[in-house]
Amino acid sequence: MTTLIGAVATGVLLLVLLAGCAGHLSRPATLPDALRAHRVLPDRAVPAAARAATAAEGLLGLAGVAALLARQRVGLAVVLAGAAVLFLGYALYTRHVLATGRGGPCGCSRAEVPLSGWVTGRAWALAALALAGAALVAGPAAVPADPAETATAALAAVTFAALLWTLPAAMARPALPATGGH
Repeated sequence: MTTLIGAVATGVLLLVLLAGCAGHLSRPATLPDALRAHRVLPDRAVPAAARAATAAEGLLGLAGVAALLARQRVGLAVVLAGAAVLFLGYALYTRHVLATGRGGPCGCSRAEVPLSGWVTGRAWALAALALAGAALVAGPAAVPADPAETATAALAAVTFAALLWTLPAAMARPALPATGGH
C-alpha cells in the first residue's frame, strides 16, 4: 500500500508543479499582476518573485521527472521535500494576504481565480502530500512492481491532480439558481 500511496503522491506533485509552471509561462503577466494586487511585495520585487516561483515549479517538476525515470529514490525524495517547502510557502503567503484583507486574484493558473481559503487549503494539502510522499519515497515505498499497479497509480495521480488543481476555481463559481421545475 505504501508503494501505491508514494507513487500517487509523486505523480500528483509532479503534475501540479509542471502544470503550474506551464500556466505561468503561457500567461506571463498573470502572476506578477496578482502579486501587485496583493500589495505584499514592493513593486520592484514582483517580477523577480514571479520568475522565482515559476522557475522553482519548473525545476522541481523536471528534476522530479528525471529522478523518477532514473529510479533515484533519494533524488525524488529531495524534490518532494523541496515541493513541500514551496507549497508551504504558498500556503503561508496566501493565508497572510487573506488575513490582512487584501485579496485579489490567485495568479496560480491561467484561469481567473480569486484568492480564497480554497487556494490556501490546496497549498496546505499539496505541502502535506509532498511531505508524505518524500517520507514514503525515501523510506518504505518501492517502485510499483507491475503494469497494473503503475497504471492504477498513474490514473489516481492524474485524477487527484486535476481535482486539486481545479478546486479553487470550482469553489469560486456562484451556484446556479434553481429552475423551479421548468
